[in-house]
Amino acid sequence: MNRTQRRQAERKERRGIVYSERIVPLPALLDEFTVFDMPQSIIDQLTNGTIDAADDVPVFRDNRGEWCEVVPALEGWLFTWKKINSALDLDLHFDAMELLASRLGKNLWLNPPHIEMAAKELQSCRYAFRTADRKEISRIAKTAQIQILME
Repeated sequence: MNRTQRRQAERKERRGIVYSERIVPLPALLDEFTVFDMPQSIIDQLTNGTIDAADDVPVFRDNRGEWCEVVPALEGWLFTWKKINSALDLDLHFDAMELLASRLGKNLWLNPPHIEMAAKELQSCRYAFRTADRKEISRIAKTAQIQILME
């Protein structure tokens, strides 16, 4: 903190105002990256014909760089987006993404058309995320995450 900021904080403290840092919202693209990084990285790996695995379980690196299982993460992501879809009447479809999660969970092959359809469904979700009310999406997503944690 420079001298001006310290003086401002001291004045606020004398007036009874607690000094707090300013909250800066995330830029829209960074917010979108956070939401879609996991399914996009899975689809990218599958498009290249491989997927990372640990003990024959498909895994991916999350935003913090930690290894996570693909199937539970993808199922949670799908659960959340189904809630968003029904609450906002977005008319999104998740058949290919569900097939992808199911086949990965059973260690079955995925055909390129399945992966392409999943990529198209993901792109539809991205478009909905960009055009819908972000605060409402966030509220629904938090509710869905609480439901997941309660189960």
